[in-house]
Amino acid sequence: MVTYAQLRDARPNLWETAADDVLGISKQAERTADNIHANGVAPLADEWPDHTGTAARETLVSCAKRMTNAGVLARGVATALDTLEDSVGIAQRALSAASTFATSRNLTIDDAGRVSVPDSTPTDQFDQATRWRDEAQSMIDDAVEAATQADQSCVDAIIACSADPDNVSTEQARESQATAVRAALKEVRNQLPDGQTPAEVERWWASLTPEQQQQLRRAIPVELHDLDGIPASVKRELTDTGRGYDPVKTVRWALANAENEDIDIFGNNCANFVSHSLDAGGLGEKLDGWGTLDDDNWGRSAAGEGDWIPGIEGKTHTKSWYNSDAQREFFLEHGGEQVTPQQARPGDVVYFNYAQPHASGDHSHHAAVVTGVLPDGQILYTQHTPGAANLSVQDRLPMIEQGEGDQTITIVRPKESW
Repeated sequence: MVTYAQLRDARPNLWETAADDVLGISKQAERTADNIHANGVAPLADEWPDHTGTAARETLVSCAKRMTNAGVLARGVATALDTLEDSVGIAQRALSAASTFATSRNLTIDDAGRVSVPDSTPTDQFDQATRWRDEAQSMIDDAVEAATQADQSCVDAIIACSADPDNVSTEQARESQATAVRAALKEVRNQLPDGQTPAEVERWWASLTPEQQQQLRRAIPVELHDLDGIPASVKRELTDTGRGYDPVKTVRWALANAENEDIDIFGNNCANFVSHSLDAGGLGEKLDGWGTLDDDNWGRSAAGEGDWIPGIEGKTHTKSWYNSDAQREFFLEHGGEQVTPQQARPGDVVYFNYAQPHASGDHSHHAAVVTGVLPDGQILYTQHTPGAANLSVQDRLPMIEQGEGDQTITIVRPKESW
């Protein structure tokens, strides 16, 4: 349990320093694994093919696996620590605002965080002072609770990643890392003043710095939009961004349907999932007067969402609806824009690309919806086939490269221009 005094005196920047150190360890482990494969495993396969050479390769592969797992697990810890820094910073701002509210009304706060009405308060002002005391106490208690919850979420993330790299599979390490990222996102969610009155929520929002407000907009748009007391202007910013669709509705649908197999009518449904998410957000289909499914359109025919049968591609949906490569090209050629990772916002679409020409002829091989951005800039995406919510682009990219080769990402912000 975090105390009032601990939150008041905390130095969150120290967690950021620790996160940077752990991330450095992760990157070094990843480089070591790559070097082992490139300079040890591969040459041995060519130059030492006998039984002894095979044994040597197996040892090197085991060492590389250890480094890979260590890198994956360390990234999860780094994410949790970095997010704790920002989350506790928000809690401190709320605590400071509560303290200012109390002291400006001649109330006192002891080192345990208890707010009192001074005995010298005139009798005719006592009832009002008591109401102020209760309001200030509620604000302080909420800030301390938010910091406590964030601290526990960080602990949960570290525990999830506290595995022996030699005794877990790479897939288990990846799942632990994903658990840590979800715990980090929970750290941010914990900062919302749930249970407070709309007036208290509005005062809390006003106490935050513009940077902290922007961090919350990008990390938890749905929860922020749904919180009573958040100014209407902020909610309009979240929902009406001039794209022709509502990013909050898009994110809400994506998170609720990441594992919904009812939409699975193709062999791979990642781009189909993105199209459904954008459709749920209000992005209108583009079909000409005859409803043709050519490359200049994005949408479904009247047959639309029937059961999948062999050869259905191109007969009920445009290719841009279900193919990642065609979808990316369509949006960029019809009003959308490519944005940098630093500019990514919820409701954008992230495409994973082959860095080199691929036998399939496609450049993009996977698509997902950006559903959040952590304060440290980590882009969170929600995908389908397989379904998963709020994975980290930066953390998962090294893992994807192990299976798919060198990768790039393209972040697209669709815009209805038709």
